[in-house]
Amino acid sequence: MGIGVHSYSFSLKTQFAGAGMWDLQKEEPATAPAPLVKPESAIIPIVTYHSIRPHIEGESEEQERFDITPELLKDQLEYLKKEGFTTISFDKLADYFDGKTSLPEKPIILSFDDSWKNQYVYAFPLLKEYSVTATFFVFTNSLDKKNHLTWDETREMQKAGMEIGSHTKFHPYLDDITDPIELKTEIAGSKNILEESIGIAITSFAYPFGEHALASIDEVRRAGYRTARSLRAGVVQKREDLFTLRSFLTTDSLENFKRMVNRKEN
Repeated sequence: MGIGVHSYSFSLKTQFAGAGMWDLQKEEPATAPAPLVKPESAIIPIVTYHSIRPHIEGESEEQERFDITPELLKDQLEYLKKEGFTTISFDKLADYFDGKTSLPEKPIILSFDDSWKNQYVYAFPLLKEYSVTATFFVFTNSLDKKNHLTWDETREMQKAGMEIGSHTKFHPYLDDITDPIELKTEIAGSKNILEESIGIAITSFAYPFGEHALASIDEVRRAGYRTARSLRAGVVQKREDLFTLRSFLTTDSLENFKRMVNRKEN
């Protein structure tokens, strides 16, 4: 019996060896992972909104510049849907430039500044209706104040898929700040407040008034943000400019909006 078992075992080993299962010398070496490819640039329009509210007769030119109606926002979202644009977050953009993910064919970022209450009242429902995402840049001192978002509304939007970014604590002109401690409080301090209050990592920043002097850019990097949006005009985003990303302000013209989102160069 013992010899029979041994012979059977040897026979199997001989058969499998022919198929390479027992010949460890013939195993193919493990394939080395492909090197990480980090793209240098991409065409990604970034739209900057402020107030979304019904038109007010007799409003100033500045109000007309920074405010658009809910009807116009709806028309813009309808246009983006029709033309095949896909909204992404700033975090997704950072992942792309880190070589961690790909982008949709026609990416676009929608961003809302200054924590205005009307963004929650008028824009948020439309964003949900069209199943798109957006980034809301809030300055923390405004939350729970009159005409501004509440903390609960901010958390609600984040849970619904919106990205929350920092717009400092008090919305100052960062270029005018010479005290490094004050600058750190505005940039890193607002990040800490948002993270503690909302319970998520805050990785995106927007410069108030679009100002981005070297000192503030350096502080944004040190604070641990991954991206920062400026108000420099353009649609070509570069990996080397992740802390001075280009964007364009909306206007009361749908045709102007169409031209901007379809631009191919700065």
